[in-house]
Amino acid sequence: MKITAFLRLTIAVYLLFSAALFSQEVRVDKIKFKDNKTVSSRKLSQTILTHGKPWSSVILFWKSGPQFDEDVLLQDLMRVERFYQREGYLQAHVKDYQLQYNRKRDRVKITIFVEEGKPMQVESVEVAMSDSVDPSRGIDIKKLPGILILKEGKRYREEDLTLDHAKLVERFSNRGYPYIDAKVKPILDEARHRVRLEWRLNPGPLCYFGDIAIIGNESVANDVILRGLGFRTGRPFVQSRLTDAQSQVYRLELFQFVSLRAMNLDQRSQNIPIEVRVREAVPRTLKLGVGYGSEESIRASAQWRHRNFLGGARILRMLAKHSTKILPVQLQLELSQPYFFSNKNDLLFKPFFTWQDESSFDAKRAGLEATLNRQVTRRTNVFFSPRVEHNRVRGKTDSVTVETNKSVLSAGVRRNSTDQLFSPTRGHISIFVAEEAGRFLRSEFKYLKFYTEHRFFKQLHPGHVFAARIFAGAMKPIRGSIANPIEERFFSGGNYSVRGWGRQFLGPLQLNVATDGTRTVVPLGGDSAIEGSFEYRHPIYKEFTGAGFLDYGNVWQTWDGFDLLDLHYAIGYGLRYNTFIGPIRIDVAWKLNKQPLDDVVSNNRSNNRYQIHFSIGQAF
Repeated sequence: MKITAFLRLTIAVYLLFSAALFSQEVRVDKIKFKDNKTVSSRKLSQTILTHGKPWSSVILFWKSGPQFDEDVLLQDLMRVERFYQREGYLQAHVKDYQLQYNRKRDRVKITIFVEEGKPMQVESVEVAMSDSVDPSRGIDIKKLPGILILKEGKRYREEDLTLDHAKLVERFSNRGYPYIDAKVKPILDEARHRVRLEWRLNPGPLCYFGDIAIIGNESVANDVILRGLGFRTGRPFVQSRLTDAQSQVYRLELFQFVSLRAMNLDQRSQNIPIEVRVREAVPRTLKLGVGYGSEESIRASAQWRHRNFLGGARILRMLAKHSTKILPVQLQLELSQPYFFSNKNDLLFKPFFTWQDESSFDAKRAGLEATLNRQVTRRTNVFFSPRVEHNRVRGKTDSVTVETNKSVLSAGVRRNSTDQLFSPTRGHISIFVAEEAGRFLRSEFKYLKFYTEHRFFKQLHPGHVFAARIFAGAMKPIRGSIANPIEERFFSGGNYSVRGWGRQFLGPLQLNVATDGTRTVVPLGGDSAIEGSFEYRHPIYKEFTGAGFLDYGNVWQTWDGFDLLDLHYAIGYGLRYNTFIGPIRIDVAWKLNKQPLDDVVSNNRSNNRYQIHFSIGQAF
C-alpha cells in the first residue's frame, strides 16, 4: 500500500511537471474582422483586449505577438456587440469566430465574423421646457434642436446623446442658468429601426455673480485681479467666464497658480459667490543657461525678470544671448503692460540690439518694437506691431556693407490648440503674418511680405504621433524699391527646416572663387519659399523616442517663383531623450535630390550628402 501510494504520488508529480514542462504559450499573430461593412476593423480592434502583432514587428521581427487567452477573447466578442449597440446597431451580433493555429500550435490567427444589421435612425427630436426663461438671455427653444448632434435622419449613438446633453447644459449655464436639469427619453421602434428623442428641460432660476473673494495675493492689488476676471458682482452668471478668467489672470505671469470656483452651488442661490485663490510667483528671478547645438555651437543666455514692476502687473525683462556661431550678441529689454484698455489686450515695448552672423550676411541691428496683442479666444490672438531699426549689413557674396534705416508694420493672427508645449500629441498651430516696410521712415527698402505656417499633430496610438508642417511665404519690392534686404529674405535648410541641408543652404546659391582657387558657396536667399515636413514619432525605451521624417522645400528668387515640381526632399531618422526642458534631439537626414552646387568641394558642411543635427526641442 505504501509503494502504491508512493507510485501514485510520483505519477501525479510527474504529470504535473510534464504539463508545466511541455505546455507552451500561444501568441496571437493576427486578428481580423469579416462582414463589417459600416464600422472599420480598426475601430473594432480598439474596442477589444486581444490584439495581434503590431506593424512595427515587420522591422522588429524578433518580437513575438501578445499572449492568447481564449477567455479574454470570449469577453471581447461581447465587447464588440456592446460597441455596435452604442453605435446604434441594436441587432448587431457576432456570428462566429475562427482560430487558425500553425503547425507547432504556438501561434494563432483569429477571425471574427459579425452581422451588423440596420442602424437606428433619429425620426424626430422634441425639446420642451417646464418654465420660461428670460428672453434677453438669448435662449430660443425653437432653435435648440439645431445645436444638437442627433437630428432627424442621423444615426442614433449613445456618445452623441451624451454630447447633446452636455451641449444643452453648457448653453443654459453660459446664459445664467447653472442649475439646468436636462433629461431625454429615447422611444425606440426596433421594427422600423427608428427612435424618437424627447428632451425635457427645467432651467431653474436666473442667477448672478455674487461676492468675489480674492485669497492669496500679497503684493498684487485686488484691482489688478478683478480687472482680469472680466465679470463683476451683479452680472448674469456665465459658467465659461470662470475658465476664461482663470486664463486671463494666469497669463499675467505674476502667479504660480490661479483657481476660480463658484461657491455654495448646492444651496441653489441666485447670487453665486466666487472664490479666486492665487499664489504669487517670486517677484524677481534670474535665469542662466548654457547649451550646445550643431548650428549655434556653444550658446549661453541670461534673463532677469521683474514681476509687477512699478505695480499695475507690469513685467520688465532683460535678456542677453550669445553663441559662437550665428548669434554673437543679442540684447533685449522688454516692458509689458497687460490689460491695455481691455483685459484682453497687452502692450509690449522692446528696444533691442542684435548681431547676427549668418552664412549669407553679417548684420548689426538696433531698434525699437512695440506690439499690441489681443487675445480673441483662449487659443487665438491677433497682433499689430510697428518696428523701427538702424541696420548695418554686410553681404557675404560681395562683402559690400549697407547702412540704412528701416521701418516695418506687421499684423497677424495666431491660433494654438495643441495639448502640450514641448512635444504636442494633438491639435494644431496656425499663424499668418503680413508686413509692409518703408511706410513711415525714410528707407531705400520698401516691400510687402506675407508668410503663413500650419503645424498639425495627431496621436495614432499612445506614444505614437503623426506630425506635419507646411510653410509658405512671399515678398515683393514696392514703391520704387528694386530689391529686398538680404536679412529679410527667405532662407531654407537647417535644424528647424529641411534637415538634409545645412542652415540657409537650400535655395539660390552663389559660387565664389578666390584668387588662390578656393571655392566657397554663399546662400543668396529669395523672395518666395515653400517648406514642410512629415514626421512619425514613436516610443523606443523609457525616455527615449524616435522619429522618422520626410522634409521638403525650396526658395526662389522672385516673389511668384513657386514651383511644386522644383522642390527638394530629404529623409531621415532621429533620436530624442525627453527631459523637463524638452527633448534632446539628434537627427540624421539624407538628400534625395541634390542641388547643382551641393557637390562643390568647399568648407560648407551643407555640401555633404547627409546632415547631422543636434539640438534641444522638437524640429517643429
